[in-house]
Amino acid sequence: VEPKPIRRGGIIVGTSESRSVGRSVMAALDDAIETGVVVDGAGGISYITVVEVPQYSPLEVEHVLANFEVTGIGRLRFDQGATVMDKQEVAYLRMVSGGVGQRLMDSCIA
Repeated sequence: VEPKPIRRGGIIVGTSESRSVGRSVMAALDDAIETGVVVDGAGGISYITVVEVPQYSPLEVEHVLANFEVTGIGRLRFDQGATVMDKQEVAYLRMVSGGVGQRLMDSCIA
């Protein structure tokens, strides 16, 4: 996969089904993704580029967990690296999250 540089003023948004969102919001998002264009209330037009982000590899999961531990996310904040150094715990978090970033963060916070 060829990396794409972000244009100035670009916004990155991640969507997943791990949070409840109203049907009208999701319908509007689906329409915008299908057409590639968003028209705001004032008539301004914005263009959308959709990029599919694959699941993290096992190595990437380890790196993300280490980053969560360093920045103090959830239960990793006070365990002094015990979770990151425990191969079984890392494998469990990878299994529970499926290698998906938002679910991995949710697993560390819960």
